[in-house]
Amino acid sequence: MQIRSFLVAALAAGTATAHMNMKDPPPLAYKGNPNAKEPNIDYSITSPITGAQYPCKGYLKLLGTPEGASVKTYAPGGKYTMSVEGGAYHNGGSCQLSLSYDKGNTFTVIKSFIGNCPTASGGTFGFSIPSDAPEGDDVVFAWTWVNHTGNREYYMSCAVVTIKAGASKRDIPAFNAKRDTAFASRPKVFQANLGGEYCTKEGVDTVYPEPGPDVENTSTSPGPAILCATGADAPEGSTSGGSGSGSGSGSGSGSGSGSSAGSSSAAATSAAATSAVASSPATSAASSAAASQTSAPGGVFLTTPPDSTGASPTSAAASTPTTLSTATRASQSAGAGASSSAAAGGNSGTPTTSAQAPAGTGSAGTQSGPCSDEGAWACSADGSSFQRCASGQWSATMPMAAGTKCTPGISNTLSMRRRRDRVRRSGTGFGGFAF
Repeated sequence: MQIRSFLVAALAAGTATAHMNMKDPPPLAYKGNPNAKEPNIDYSITSPITGAQYPCKGYLKLLGTPEGASVKTYAPGGKYTMSVEGGAYHNGGSCQLSLSYDKGNTFTVIKSFIGNCPTASGGTFGFSIPSDAPEGDDVVFAWTWVNHTGNREYYMSCAVVTIKAGASKRDIPAFNAKRDTAFASRPKVFQANLGGEYCTKEGVDTVYPEPGPDVENTSTSPGPAILCATGADAPEGSTSGGSGSGSGSGSGSGSGSGSSAGSSSAAATSAAATSAVASSPATSAASSAAASQTSAPGGVFLTTPPDSTGASPTSAAASTPTTLSTATRASQSAGAGASSSAAAGGNSGTPTTSAQAPAGTGSAGTQSGPCSDEGAWACSADGSSFQRCASGQWSATMPMAAGTKCTPGISNTLSMRRRRDRVRRSGTGFGGFAF
């Protein structure tokens, strides 16, 4: 009997080096947790979890017992480190740190690592407790990992901690920490490969659909998560929960909770404009327009050419999407007068590419009704709003962002100018760009 017990323990100890687990703070049922006792010590704690073991490999049952006592105390706004150990790191991958205040029903992300998490030696990783994180006892601190190579798996280690103001704060560097997102607005933890909505690709470091504001990205081979049912890339800003627990409204992505056609248009617009005008006011406006208009196939900015008869297409299946071309023009200091005139509503010149005039023109140079030049842009006479010819119809009028005006007229490019204040100089100027 003793020999058999020894062999079982040896086999379990060998298995424990097979993958990775959180080491510090010491998780529940971990042999290095001072509160852990037999028979609840998990000698296979490095193994991936199953859907039935979510969350925390089932060890939240220890909450409220001596084995589930807090092992660390963190302070809101404090900077700390956590560490990982194990024997097979599967070429790293992506990890998240999250907190749960409701005994594991929901987990709020406080840091995302994309690439090189964990490292070959496990690794030590810096993080900050959000300054507005609620105080609490029996808070669950979770480390989750989706591996780069190997079987498509999901790992999760959970420790019980205390969040309390006045706790010691370590003076370590903060990694790209941001303080402008409320704790309640941070995304929920990403779940994948558990039989739910999301899966991950092998050979890439998963870029989380909603990583949150605190992100450390060191990946050289990033890739999106995928929808298990179709294999399609998961859209950014989509629900991060793998079991359908989220609302799908997205945090800060601009995709909102519109219909599938609108969301696809917003994603296409964002991807095409990223290289030249990422985060620009016009891009945000374009994404909002695409999410709101669902009556025409292809939406507002994912254009659909008319059929051979010149009629508007009647189904999204017959559409051929086009991309949004981007370009950047250097500002012209010598042309400040001309730029000022254009920003005030004057025509600054001939559009880059001519477009046919629409069938109908509304007030203040706005367009209405059918159009034949698919993908053309129309800027109002005063430069304060724009439209696009999409799916054979002029879109609804969209206002320009405050301080930004477009060049009046119809063109295949939408030219804009944005007023910028110059520090320590008398006067202001305009920077010009087009997309």
